[in-house]
Amino acid sequence: MKSWFRPKISLEGFWRFRIDSDLVGDEGEWFKGFESEDLVYVPSSWNEQNPEWDQFSGVAWYQKDFYVGEYLNGKIAWVAFKGAGYRVKVWVNGRFVVEHEGPFTSFKHRVDELKVGGLNRIVVRVDNSPSIYNLPPAVNLNVAAFDFFHYGGIHRPVYLEFTDKCYVENLTVRTDSSGYLKALIDSVCEGIFDLKISLVNKDLSSTIHEDLITNVKSGRYIYEERFDGIKQWSPEEPNLYNLVVEIHSNNVVRDSVYERIGFRSVRVGDGRIYVNNKPFFLKGFCRHEDFPVLGRSLPGAVLVRDFYIMKKMGANSFRTSHYPYSDEHLDMADEFGFLVILEPPLCYSGIERILDREGIKRLFCDSEYLAKAKKVIAEMVEEHKNRPSIIMYSVINEPPSDIPEVAEFIRLLSAYFKEIDPTRLITFASHKSVKDLALDYVDVISLNFYRGWYSEWGDIDRGIKNALAELEEVHMRHLGKPIIISEFGADAIVGLHSDPPQMWSEEYQTELIKKYIENISRRGYIMGLHIWNFADFRTPQNPGRTVLNRKGIFTRDRQPKMSAAMLLTLFGKM
Repeated sequence: MKSWFRPKISLEGFWRFRIDSDLVGDEGEWFKGFESEDLVYVPSSWNEQNPEWDQFSGVAWYQKDFYVGEYLNGKIAWVAFKGAGYRVKVWVNGRFVVEHEGPFTSFKHRVDELKVGGLNRIVVRVDNSPSIYNLPPAVNLNVAAFDFFHYGGIHRPVYLEFTDKCYVENLTVRTDSSGYLKALIDSVCEGIFDLKISLVNKDLSSTIHEDLITNVKSGRYIYEERFDGIKQWSPEEPNLYNLVVEIHSNNVVRDSVYERIGFRSVRVGDGRIYVNNKPFFLKGFCRHEDFPVLGRSLPGAVLVRDFYIMKKMGANSFRTSHYPYSDEHLDMADEFGFLVILEPPLCYSGIERILDREGIKRLFCDSEYLAKAKKVIAEMVEEHKNRPSIIMYSVINEPPSDIPEVAEFIRLLSAYFKEIDPTRLITFASHKSVKDLALDYVDVISLNFYRGWYSEWGDIDRGIKNALAELEEVHMRHLGKPIIISEFGADAIVGLHSDPPQMWSEEYQTELIKKYIENISRRGYIMGLHIWNFADFRTPQNPGRTVLNRKGIFTRDRQPKMSAAMLLTLFGKM
């Protein structure tokens, strides 16, 4: 939910920063303010801003002073974090405000202790300590159940937002391709008020529809309408509209919010994925929010470059591997017409490295752990529920779902997704293939294959032959379900060449991806292919990684490898 109407104070910029390796900050009451010569930039991760902080995972403190003008007197203040962590505690003017777990979902909280017409101080305690019970789990910075770097810091924007005492608290929008719209409007206000609801075109140049509902009470108002002549949102034509909701009281606009929306439907049938009753083949990439120095923060200019590159290559989709992405990232997907599979931070690719089979069972049977997973899922869905680009939720990535207790965990979470948002499809990224016990619980089967890399290494043809045999068996067991190859790829060090193609060379990566696409896309039940990965990204240190995961079609700073030229032609033919 966005607003042109509400005043904001951005807290982007340089903050005071202090590492708390000895955990003395709480006892020393650093939340009231602390002395430090160190500076850190927000938004961005702390790790690469100073080589001394690079391998630090623990508690660090942020501090910033800001001014609140007198014109904001009488307004309600809210502090909003779009992504920080892993764990965060926030104080304003020495008073505790809020705490939150998880760096990939936003949170905001009311602040009642601001000095209007004066300086204020915000202090943030960030704890990036790894834990088995984190989402996702890890033992330390370099021993984790996931293959991406465990950055710390305030990765995404943070700001203060000011509302009237009469305000829209929440806005949920459901649409379909026929022009139907249902809006759930939650408002807080003393006394009765009027709601003005407007459907406006993308560039705000014309109002398509306008309603005024009078004598509304605080709480939920449900608005339904069907619009004629609406242009559908689709990958070919990502038509967007703005739904604007205003609160009027005593002939004064008290609050105004809006959501960018699109009218589209999604379903599965006859082994296919349909958007607006048209079958679509999902072709594209998995991605990571990772960039030199900035860490997990992807600035707007990088996102613009990424989306133009993906569009040029003929891609139409991506999965948010392995966590929900930033608002800006998904705004671009809405704008460019990308079909998105949204995934929470439930990633277990290397869980066997840190827990034995009995430990895995205990973790996935833990009711508190299930509740934590549901909480982050609810936060993710709440933040991105109104986006037309998101057509599918991925419950989890590479779980040990050949274990019955893990399969039951997936069943419960799949049902929870359907409960809180029945409008989208459900999948999860499996690397257990024919051994997976949870494939019945989802609408779309997603399979990760690295045959020719992690197995059958050096022999691409044998790897693909074995992958095709497994695919056929999965298909026969689940007739009628669409299958997506949600990950496949090979590492390539830019500038390393080999004739004949050998592992880690650009030629080997190019040949593996080409043969996977050519062979697997011929199977009529395959409805998508996502290459791992769009760009190289940072990982924990281990003997199988040369600082980065180098399976990117592009380098970390977005320069093409040999495989990019091949994909320009191959994706265009699909």
